[in-house]
Amino acid sequence: MNMTEITSLTESLTNDIDTLAVFDRQIKDLTAKCKVLKENISNTYGEGKHRGQQYGVRVTIENRKGSVDMEALCKAFGITEEQLDSFRGESSAVIKVASIA
Repeated sequence: MNMTEITSLTESLTNDIDTLAVFDRQIKDLTAKCKVLKENISNTYGEGKHRGQQYGVRVTIENRKGSVDMEALCKAFGITEEQLDSFRGESSAVIKVASIA
C-alpha cells in the first residue's frame, strides 16, 4: 500500500478502534522492514558513518550482557543469585543505526 492509499484509508475510517488497528498493522509492517534494512546496512557497510543520496546513518555495534528476569526465574525454579551468576555470559553484538543529518 502506498502513502496515498494509506492516507485515503485512514481518512475514511470514522471509528478510533478501526483506525488504531490499521495504524498498528502499518507500524508492525514498517518495523519489520526497518529491521531488515538496518541489518542489510550494517552487514554491507559495517561500523561508522555512511551517506546515502539524501540521508546518512551511523552504525554502532554494542556488546551487551544478556538480561534475565531473575526474580521470575529464581522463583519458578528455586535458583539462588549465586547459581544464576554461574550461567551468565556475553550476548551477541547489538547493532544500532541512527539517522544523521
